Amino acid sequence: MHPYLIDGLTVLFPFEAYQCQLDYMKAVVECLIKGQNGILESPTGTGKTLSLLCASLAWLEQYKIHNLDSNEAPIQIIYASRTHSQLSQVVKEFKSTDYNRMKITVLGSRDQLCIHPEVKSLENSSDKISVCREKIHRKACLFYRNFEISKPDIVKLPSMDIEDLVKTGIQKKFCPYFAARELKEKADIIFMPYNYLLDAKARRIHKINVRKSIVIFDEAHNIEQQCEDAASVMISSLDLAACLDDTTKVMQWMINSKSSEDSSTISTDDNEENNINTNALTITQDQISNLKLKIMKLEELLDEMKTTKGNIPSPGDVAFKWLKNAEIDFTAQGDIQQLQDINQFMTARSGSIFRSNGQSLLKLAEFIETVHPLDENGQPCFTFDMDAQRKSVFKVYIEEENNNNNNEQQRPSIIISKRPKKLHYWCLSPGFSMRQLCMQNTRSILLTSGTLSPIDSFKTQLAIPFDIVIQNDHIIEKNQLFAAILPRAAGNKHILTSVYKTRQNPEYQEALGQTLHNVIKNIPGGVLVFFPCYKMIDEVVATWKNNATFEIMNQRKRVIIEQRNKTKFENQMKEFNTIIENDQRGAMLFAVARGKLSEGIDFSDKTCRAVIIIGIPFAPHHDRRVIAKRHYLDEMNRRNKAGDIWYNQQAFRAINQCVGRVIRHRRDYGAVLFFDQRFGDNIDKLSKWLHPYIHTVDFTGMMKGLKNFFTEKSSNSIDQQTTHPIQQAFFPSVTHSTIMMTNITSKSINHTVLSEDILQTTLKQSIGYTVKSTEQISSDNIRNETNIVHKSLFDAISSTQRNGNTISMQNIESDDKQRDFDAMLELKRREAARTDSLSKKFLPMMGTFEETSSISNNNNNNSTLPLSTTKVSEYRELLCRLKTAMPHGVYPRFTHMLQDHKTHKTDRTIFLKLQTLLVESLAKDHHELFMDMARHISSSFRQEYIQAGQNYCLSTSTIEIQQTNENRINNKRKDLSSNDVETSQAKIVKTNHSNNPFRCT
Repeated sequence: MHPYLIDGLTVLFPFEAYQCQLDYMKAVVECLIKGQNGILESPTGTGKTLSLLCASLAWLEQYKIHNLDSNEAPIQIIYASRTHSQLSQVVKEFKSTDYNRMKITVLGSRDQLCIHPEVKSLENSSDKISVCREKIHRKACLFYRNFEISKPDIVKLPSMDIEDLVKTGIQKKFCPYFAARELKEKADIIFMPYNYLLDAKARRIHKINVRKSIVIFDEAHNIEQQCEDAASVMISSLDLAACLDDTTKVMQWMINSKSSEDSSTISTDDNEENNINTNALTITQDQISNLKLKIMKLEELLDEMKTTKGNIPSPGDVAFKWLKNAEIDFTAQGDIQQLQDINQFMTARSGSIFRSNGQSLLKLAEFIETVHPLDENGQPCFTFDMDAQRKSVFKVYIEEENNNNNNEQQRPSIIISKRPKKLHYWCLSPGFSMRQLCMQNTRSILLTSGTLSPIDSFKTQLAIPFDIVIQNDHIIEKNQLFAAILPRAAGNKHILTSVYKTRQNPEYQEALGQTLHNVIKNIPGGVLVFFPCYKMIDEVVATWKNNATFEIMNQRKRVIIEQRNKTKFENQMKEFNTIIENDQRGAMLFAVARGKLSEGIDFSDKTCRAVIIIGIPFAPHHDRRVIAKRHYLDEMNRRNKAGDIWYNQQAFRAINQCVGRVIRHRRDYGAVLFFDQRFGDNIDKLSKWLHPYIHTVDFTGMMKGLKNFFTEKSSNSIDQQTTHPIQQAFFPSVTHSTIMMTNITSKSINHTVLSEDILQTTLKQSIGYTVKSTEQISSDNIRNETNIVHKSLFDAISSTQRNGNTISMQNIESDDKQRDFDAMLELKRREAARTDSLSKKFLPMMGTFEETSSISNNNNNNSTLPLSTTKVSEYRELLCRLKTAMPHGVYPRFTHMLQDHKTHKTDRTIFLKLQTLLVESLAKDHHELFMDMARHISSSFRQEYIQAGQNYCLSTSTIEIQQTNENRINNKRKDLSSNDVETSQAKIVKTNHSNNPFRCT
């Protein structure tokens, strides 16, 4: 682990952090220390999830240490993302951190967690909820009974994601759904989907208490729509008619059951599961009769309402008045609870006694609670200004149902002369849900994503204060991305613009197809093509199939079209991955912006070498809700045409999310192509990190640019190297002797490197954590080390071949620039790895001392004796092995030191530096490789080199030091994770309260 000192807080990071990650962690720590909200934007592939976890968990760990004696309720981190698959990825990241001993739980629905065969077989989520509750009420669920018995053991379970918890539940026969909820009470971090937090109803049902919690929304670019959807609802006359029918059937059943000889039970089957007990229904016949009268009143009032004229909806208080006029009881134990009880009763017996499962009853209960929201304690939200909120941010839109004879026949309508209606209750401000959440007294709310820009409008829409904002640049170099706008199709005859009128033009469709199938000739691997909507995909594919364009595309790359069905889509992705691995042609996926492929799936390396954007995915401008939203924003800000601005921002935010599919980690590369001339006037709306790369070209320029770009990458053999996501491959751990604690000031974050003095110390003295402040390391040492890191042999020689002289690194004055150079030099090293770029000087230098002496003698005689092809291949393989085995940042120093050693064979100081580096890097874990390097050591020092390696392997003192450090850390963690063990006051030194950022307030 790499420790970093950030605003007085030690953060352990699994790898050597990049500058953007340090900046990101600093912003997180600042938010938590000050108890403020933050917006954290960092491009995809910059390791923001790992940075977020490490910084927040480090703060929480220190907070717990400094407040062990406090009676305050413990602070929890609530980590929300959009989907369960995204949460599974976050849990994997969590397990890779040094904080993986902290307690976690993952909340999910019964769809993911229920293991009861009968409940699991139900298709509808609402049915699963009702049947589950009924079985628990009747004590008919074996898994729930075992859960109640096994609670003491369940709370001791290790960190698990949903899949692991389900497997454990199946093995030990307890309910994973309720186990996850039991674990959340003592968890340090709780993972859950968005809707559990944003929806007040869900918070109340799942008993989620956010008071004093740190709330994190990952992939927050969708949060505006999620907030609005959580507070919006719809109900129709048909739903109310179905409610009447359900209550009537239940009343009739109660009457019949009372008149039977045994009024307590009615046995419809020998199976105990189907026996019905009247006591299972907790409400009386009079209560059901009263509820039925209220529903009848609601239906009558809705039928009398006028439909909305034009596209301007009515104020939201219309819905509240409608419910109030029907005398609905808004309390938690009132009509809402009665509707849920009847639904639960009917669902458990649907198919045997009742044909209906009572879903319409749940729909009415949801409508009531959405219009009159309750907090987790069952108390009304916004009691002081809810009426004003309904009038301003909510709108009601009433329309007639579409003609549907089946539905009309099923409706026992009271007023049959009128057509059934729908009542839409729309929330048009995401700030409503966010304010609701913020008012529960959260400590901090953090929003993070790669595509949150423009930040100002984002902050305005969410309507809560965000005091800390960070927008990171990408960590890639300019030669890792080819980004271009193509305004005209192949041949420059047709303008590329997919406005609604043009996209249906056969000439445009044909020109687009010709352009696309020509462009993919120069792109290896996988290609993602994003269209504005499914309809456009269907139209252009139909045209391309008629003129053989589709067949030509399919020959060059297998074409796969995104399926809307979940099962078919999963099969498609398996097919796509199989093609990428086994077919050199690659594959091309046609997808929709805002669809399944635009986020949540990792298309790294050759699975996606290019993203092609066709058109701009504007929302349907005739959609009634879109019109209402634009009108609402215009009313709120009449001067700036806020509705139009919002409409454009949503489209380009979706585009930016699609663009993020191409670069997934530090060493990834690819192309982003925009097939629409309108992008030329809207570059400022694209992600900020993309601006330096993007340019406008004609068709010939694009073809040439793509060919050169991918030819260069192919010649660098990047595809032949193993690549992984940023958090797994590009921060390799170094030995403890090279780890420095860094000090991050308010102005900058400086990561210190190992000084020359440390290299010259003995091996035993260098093992373990060396904690220093940047102020304690002299500027001379930093300057010397910077030169060593960057003036590697590969860089110097490849630069000599191309430019005739070596590149000087003397002007590097900050570690920011150092990291920029590190990225650039990494690409140079890859280029130098090519056969045609290998230095004629360096490969002989890699020979043994006997070989290099021979070469040197021949050079003195003005003749050359090149190494054999076999030797060249052998030394190239050795270099590759060394580069793979050595920790990040060590290999460049090794090449530099080896060249110095070959040049100054008898210089003992140079030899000791090289020996120390090789011993620490290779002797223990790569001993064979360490011994292979012996023949490249001067004969005068070779035996000493071998002996140093043997001593290192036999040394026990270094192991004891490491174990002592690890045991000390582990003991502290165990103290934190156990409520029964009191931590010794001698181990925790609390700072003065006035200066302690972790003190309870």
